[in-house]
Amino acid sequence: MNAALARTSPTSSSHAPRNPARSRTRRHARAASTFDRPSRRFTRRFGTPAAKMSAAEVAPAPPGDDTARGPTRRFVTDFLTSRAPSLDPPTDAPRRSDSADELLILNYKLPCVAPHLWHRCERRYCADGGANRLFDDMPRLFPDHHPDAVRAAFVPDVIVGDLDSVRPEVLAHYREAGARCVDLSADQDSTDLHKAVTHMVDSAWRVSQGTGNGLGRVIAGKGWLMEHRIFAVGALGGRFDQTMSSVSAAHEFGDAHVVLIGRHSMAFVVPARTRVAIVPDTAHEGPTCGLIPVCGAAKNVRTSGLRWNLTGGSMEMGRLISTSNALDVDGTDGEVRIETDAPLLWTTDVSRMWSDETESN
Repeated sequence: MNAALARTSPTSSSHAPRNPARSRTRRHARAASTFDRPSRRFTRRFGTPAAKMSAAEVAPAPPGDDTARGPTRRFVTDFLTSRAPSLDPPTDAPRRSDSADELLILNYKLPCVAPHLWHRCERRYCADGGANRLFDDMPRLFPDHHPDAVRAAFVPDVIVGDLDSVRPEVLAHYREAGARCVDLSADQDSTDLHKAVTHMVDSAWRVSQGTGNGLGRVIAGKGWLMEHRIFAVGALGGRFDQTMSSVSAAHEFGDAHVVLIGRHSMAFVVPARTRVAIVPDTAHEGPTCGLIPVCGAAKNVRTSGLRWNLTGGSMEMGRLISTSNALDVDGTDGEVRIETDAPLLWTTDVSRMWSDETESN
């Protein structure tokens, strides 16, 4: 477990406003306050040695603790695979009509799991320059097939964003193939990821009201009728500021359960005031994992299923955070259980899924 080097403002724990007219000012205010004070701790290991942590912070969590509030919400990693990419959906893949999952391709290197995610998702989006990645990188995952055949098999439903990063010939190709293009260049205060997820969620809301042609499978209000996930491929591993923007969007759109996926890591936000059970795919992720209070201080965190658990300890940027932890789910029925009074970012290592050949692309 390591401590972070910067202090997070308490205001960062609030959800970002949905009013576009006010969002820029508030986001800028939060950004300015994030690094307003230097860290008070700096050790040789960039953190606090385990020997100096309190017993509550390092002791294993007691089994059968029923003090959590509300029903258990389960997050199951059922979408990773080490199979070779396929142009056609695997026979055991969920049918698109039975899935509430959505795929969002961003402008960063495609991991080799992208075709598998594509086949299992109901709708597929590209965020602006993500269309270039789909056009260029997807054929590289199928070296035995002609690039035109690969591109014909992977046509997004929607390309959304400023449409200033996608190359004209790529945009024309996908338009001709049937993709819908949504120009959101009027909004200059949001990133491509934020614009794309906003559009996806707004489209889902219109469908729930009986209009539009969006995601579907939603109920009025903030809840999803089916367990819904947005897989944001390429959200991790590039520029650090873009990575933090991805984390911010995952926090803001917590109800849509945005899963950030890169070539080395996967992450999503664990909601506050909810009993959470994460079922990791230990064949493809881990054992390294982390639990990070990027959304503000968490004063009462309880976990089980980790090598170093917390039983009511506090976590805060600039103090204790749980990085370089490890899965230890043998005694917890294969689950990592988390209770927290503030949102936390859960992350696992998925780098062993990628071959050296794929990584070099």
